[in-house]
Amino acid sequence: MELEQVKGKNWVATLMLCWTLGMYGGHRFYTGKTNSAWAMVALTVLGITAPISAIWSLVDGFTIALGKYKHADGSELYERINWLGYVYIAIMIIAILLVLLYGVMILGMIGAIIAGGASGSY
Repeated sequence: MELEQVKGKNWVATLMLCWTLGMYGGHRFYTGKTNSAWAMVALTVLGITAPISAIWSLVDGFTIALGKYKHADGSELYERINWLGYVYIAIMIIAILLVLLYGVMILGMIGAIIAGGASGSY
């Protein structure tokens, strides 16, 4: 009995690369999309444009998790685990909500400091 050669890229590996090295285009390098991967590296390294790369990576993560992401040659990723994709999406949504909540808290504290300074009491 001979083992059949598996062709393509692994879905779990792609998802984990997106989660860990997504802003640097790790998942895109892995799946053969090197031009856009280098663009992500450049955006991240420049610093001020890093949020663009973060959003790009987040969108890629959702498309990978939902099974819509494809290899550069058009082939699908193999060994997709549905429940893991849904867990990834849930974790990312919770993270986004926590970041937004943190931003609102910081803006509230800045507003309180400004309002307290304007009234003259310290």
